[in-house]
Amino acid sequence: MLKERIKSPQFWLTVVSIALYILSMFFTPFYVANPKADIYSNSFYMLLSGWMAVLGGGLFLTLIWLANPLYIFGTFLVLNKEKFAVIPVTLSLLLAIYFTTLDSVMDGESGKTTSITELGAGFYLWISSFITMVVVGVMLFRNEKLRKF
Repeated sequence: MLKERIKSPQFWLTVVSIALYILSMFFTPFYVANPKADIYSNSFYMLLSGWMAVLGGGLFLTLIWLANPLYIFGTFLVLNKEKFAVIPVTLSLLLAIYFTTLDSVMDGESGKTTSITELGAGFYLWISSFITMVVVGVMLFRNEKLRKF
């Protein structure tokens, strides 16, 4: 059973996706105009504290942060070979892509904003993990035989 699983491309794409997601936590997600806003230099910290953006009035940032639990939930469904895993992983990708439309982010609890100057390697690794998991989700959704991996 395990040998069959290791031979499948879906298994390896899932492993690559999870590895990209974990790797993204070690890189800067994006750069901002305010050099004192060091919160944005740590992807792992943003993962842990991103949900708090709603407390400062950052509803859209909190919605984008929800891409992370959706990805984790979708990965769990993919690992359990659920056909409808494509739904949460696709939603997580759409939320992640939506981040690229933002020009600025909150700079502290006061509600002031600072401009996003550049997307970092952490963002590209993060979104690559989502794209890879969507590919696996679509493969599971389209083909009954692939749910055997």
